[in-house]
Amino acid sequence: MRLIVTLLALLVLALSASAQSVLESLDREMTALVRKVQAGVVSVEGGALIAPGSPPSSPLLAPQSETARRWLEAMRLLNLPSPISRKGSGFLVDREGRVLTSADIVRGAETCTVRFANGEKTLAKVVSIDEVTNLALIECAQAPPTPIPLGDSDKLEPGNLVLCVGTVGGYERSAVLGMVAGKERTGVLGQQQLLANLLQISVGLGAGSSGAPVINTRGEVVGVIVASIAPGVASAIPGREVRGQTGMPPSLGTSVDMSLFGASGGALAVPINDVRAVLDDMRAGKLRRPFLGVMPADRERGDGAEVVLVVPNSPAARAGIRLGDVIVGLNNTPVHRAADVSAFLRRAKPGDRVQVDIRRGDSVVKITVRLGERSSTP
Repeated sequence: MRLIVTLLALLVLALSASAQSVLESLDREMTALVRKVQAGVVSVEGGALIAPGSPPSSPLLAPQSETARRWLEAMRLLNLPSPISRKGSGFLVDREGRVLTSADIVRGAETCTVRFANGEKTLAKVVSIDEVTNLALIECAQAPPTPIPLGDSDKLEPGNLVLCVGTVGGYERSAVLGMVAGKERTGVLGQQQLLANLLQISVGLGAGSSGAPVINTRGEVVGVIVASIAPGVASAIPGREVRGQTGMPPSLGTSVDMSLFGASGGALAVPINDVRAVLDDMRAGKLRRPFLGVMPADRERGDGAEVVLVVPNSPAARAGIRLGDVIVGLNNTPVHRAADVSAFLRRAKPGDRVQVDIRRGDSVVKITVRLGERSSTP
């Protein structure tokens, strides 16, 4: 009996030593990984959300409001960026000074300010914006030659460890360890911008995290943070006729929501392979994305993607696609869920004629739609 107890005690000690060794090894690897990529991460400031002299959309953001002054002072004391200005993260994608960041940070601006890891600041030109991924490419006049290599996001699986590096809670050059929680997520950003094929990252982020790179254990970018799963964000879409909320994709938090509410529910990132496919077009400022004009959603039962929103005067609306239609095929390719519609559109081009097979009631209707073009300029 004493021999058994002694053996069990030795086994527990061996397991404890092994666990300690694993943790120490992980600690060394993560520290080396942060050092490797930090020089390629930048902070981006895109300017004011409210043009000087224009009426604010919310009393909270009115500079003359006493409530606004108290909120802004509290955010300043907590080292959080003001919601009146747009601040986020980004990373160098090449040695020519091009930076990938969130479109929310620079939308509507021709230039923005970039701060590098060494503290230096420079002015950057907004080259192109991709509304499909909610990302923007900006070009710095001067930049250190420290781009971060791009990885293969298709190899990611739920449970993989990842590192998010950027501005977190207002603090620049921060690193947060997280995990891939899921793939092929969809959600609605803002009023009607549908984002699809997203990576769900279980990580606590906050103010300034939009545009931050998601790094794998090889030190490669596998995603870019574009939205948060934040509490307090309404899921309704004002001014649009929408189906019941059961079929609606979740509403996502923008970069401003990250500043105000944080991202306690986690974050969503665009897979880098979706960006890699159009990066050359973004560099040339000639990105062309097709536009159908519907918001598809997964059905609770059965195959197909239910149309929960039709954008007025869009190609889909002009062709006769209606709210409640179920898309079951595109150019004779079966559609099983909403992600299939998004995947098809990522491969299509503006001007393509697409046969849309729709289940409407008990019948299947074939509708031909000529795809429009999304704007890709600031």
